[in-house]
Amino acid sequence: MINVAANLDAPITLLIVDDDLIDRKSIKRALMSCHRPITILEAVTGEEGIKKFDENAVDVLLIDYRLPDIDGLALIKLIVSRKKTDTAIIMVSQQEDELLSLNALNVGAHDFLLKTEVSSDRLIRTIRQAEHRHFLECLVNEKNAAIEWLAKRDCLTQLINRYTFEKTLKAACDEVLFSRKSFALFFIDLDDFKKVNDTLGHTTGDKLLQQVAARLASAIGESDCLARLGGDEFVILVHDITARSEISVIANKIIQVLSKPIDIGSTIFSITASVGITLYGEFATSPEALMKCADIAMYKAKRNGRNNFFIYCDELHHETQQKNLLEKEIKFALQNDQFLVYYQPQICPSNNKVKGMEALVRWDHPSRGILGPSEFLSIAEELNLIGSIGEWVLKTACIQLKSWQVKYGLADNDMSISVNLSSLQLQDMNLIESVSRIVSESGLSSHCLELEITESSIIHSPETIATRLHQLDEMKIKLALDDFGTGYSSIEHLHLFPIHSLKIDKSFIFAYKQKRAQDRVLEAMIKFAKYLGLSVIAEGVETDEQLDFCLSQGCDLVQGYYYSKPICALEFETKYFET
Repeated sequence: MINVAANLDAPITLLIVDDDLIDRKSIKRALMSCHRPITILEAVTGEEGIKKFDENAVDVLLIDYRLPDIDGLALIKLIVSRKKTDTAIIMVSQQEDELLSLNALNVGAHDFLLKTEVSSDRLIRTIRQAEHRHFLECLVNEKNAAIEWLAKRDCLTQLINRYTFEKTLKAACDEVLFSRKSFALFFIDLDDFKKVNDTLGHTTGDKLLQQVAARLASAIGESDCLARLGGDEFVILVHDITARSEISVIANKIIQVLSKPIDIGSTIFSITASVGITLYGEFATSPEALMKCADIAMYKAKRNGRNNFFIYCDELHHETQQKNLLEKEIKFALQNDQFLVYYQPQICPSNNKVKGMEALVRWDHPSRGILGPSEFLSIAEELNLIGSIGEWVLKTACIQLKSWQVKYGLADNDMSISVNLSSLQLQDMNLIESVSRIVSESGLSSHCLELEITESSIIHSPETIATRLHQLDEMKIKLALDDFGTGYSSIEHLHLFPIHSLKIDKSFIFAYKQKRAQDRVLEAMIKFAKYLGLSVIAEGVETDEQLDFCLSQGCDLVQGYYYSKPICALEFETKYFET
C-alpha cells in the first residue's frame, strides 16, 4: 500500500481507460504541468483496461463512464474484485449526475470528475484526493482485518478459537448433506494440566499450551482444522474419513506427538492427553450433538486410564441415554418427594442403648422399587445433582430427629444423628451457610448433628476444606471421619481437621479373625484413635464375635446388621421409641 499521506510526490503509474482519443489527450495535456513523475498507460475498452491493469502496477485509474464494451461502474466492480489494494480509482464522465457519482463511490471509486472540469490543477488535485482517500480506506480495511483476525483467533496459540470452530463445524455439517464424504471430530483434553498451573504458574502453563498447539498442528493434514476451545481443550476436525481404521491411526499419532518430553526453561514436561472421537452420521449430525458425543467419549478415555482415545460407540451411546434418563428421573424425584431417608441405629455396646443413628438416602423409584445409594449417587454426583440430594437428606434428618425429641421428650445428649457430606458438598463455598440455615430452621441443637466425611473427599484442597470444617466445629457440629483405614489414612489429616470420631470401615470388621496381620492393624487403629481422644464407631458389625471384639477394644458405638439394617422412619420409631 502506498503511504500517500507521507509521499504525495512519489512517481506514479496512471492508466486511462477511455475510448475518446480527444479526452485522453486532454487528460495527458493537463498532467504535463505536474512536477510529479507520471507514467501514463492508455486503454480504449474495458477488456483492454483490465488486461493492462493486470500486467502493470497501476497506482491511479481514470475510467470513463461510457465504454464501447462495458460501462464504467461494471468495470470498477471487476477491478475491485481483483483485490489489488494499491490503486486509487477515479471515474470521469461527460454528464453531471449526482446519482452516478454516488453509485461510482459505492462500487469502489475514490472520486468522481466531470470531463468539463479537466484542468491541470483540478486533475492533479483530484488524483491526490483519490490517493489519500484510498490510503485512508486501506488503513481502515487493515484495522478491520486485524480486528476480525483477533476475533477469530485464540490469542495465546494463534489457533482458531471456539467461535470460529463452531462456524467451521456447522459448514462441514452442511457440506456433508451435499456430498458422500464424512469427517471425524477429535476432542482433546490434556491430563492433569491443572497441576502445571497450580505448581509452576500460568506463565509456564501458557508456554506449555503453545508447545502443545504446535505439536497438534504437526499431526494433522493441510485440509484439517485445529482449534483451541479454551483452557487445555483442543478440537480437530478431520475431513474425508472413509474408514474407522483411519481414526485410530490419527488418534495414535496425536497421542504419540504429545508424549515426547517438552522442554520449557529448566523444566521438562511429559504431557499426556485423553482423546474423544465421534464420526459424523453415526450418532450425531448437528454441530452441538457432535461436540457432545466427542466430549462424552473423551471423558470415557479418562475413566479408562487417560493417555488414550475412545471412539463414541453403541455401548457408550446406550450408557449416555441411560444416564440422560436417570438425570431426568433424579430431577423429577427431587421435585416430587420420591427420595426417602432410612435410619440405621448406632448402639453403645456396653449397654445396648441407641445413642445415635446414621441417615441414609433411598430412592422410591416408581418402576424399580426402593433403590440403594450405590445405584444412583455416583451418577447424581457426576451430573452435579448430589448437592441438592445431600441438602435434602440433611434437612429431612434434622427435622426428623427434632420431631422425635419433642414427641418422646428426648434430651439433646440422648441421641445424635449422622449425615454424610459428599466431596462436592465439601467443596461448595455455600456449605456453611446451607448447614447453618437447615439446623436453625429445623430447631435441632447443632451438637446433636454429626457430619460424616470420607478421607478420599479431603485429600484434594485440604487447606480449603479444613477452613470449612473448622467453621462447622465452631458451630458445635461434630465431625466423623468415615471409612477410616481404606487407603487414604494420614495422621496429618487428624491434626489438620477437627475430627471428633473415627468410623472404622466395615471391611476391617468383616475380615476380623480371617487375617491376623489385618487384625493387628485394626487393633492399632482403635488404640490410636483412643490415644487421640477420638470416639470410635465400628461399622458392619454382624456377628456376636465381631461385637465382642468391638466391646473388648473399647469401641464407643457399633453399627451394623447385628442390630438392624437401615430402616424407614416409621419402623425406626416403632422399634426404638415405642417399645
